[in-house]
Amino acid sequence: MLFAFYCNEARKEVVYLCGNFSEGVTQESVLRQLNTLHLANFSVTENDSNSLIVMDSKLTLGAYRCVIEINEQGRVSHSYLE
Repeated sequence: MLFAFYCNEARKEVVYLCGNFSEGVTQESVLRQLNTLHLANFSVTENDSNSLIVMDSKLTLGAYRCVIEINEQGRVSHSYLE
């Protein structure tokens, strides 16, 4: 029962935060918010022109992932739940 509670809380953390990352939000703001995670984690992949940030939680077994695309200007160009 306790495991189910934590799984649901991890799901809510990923879904709620992903909703904050609308087009135009700065990468600094995204990273500042992601650094408050308790039950999820994130990774950043950078190349020459953009960055890709993926947030998920092992507790959700990959069922919920937030993908945030950052453009050349360092702002969110797209974010979505998978």
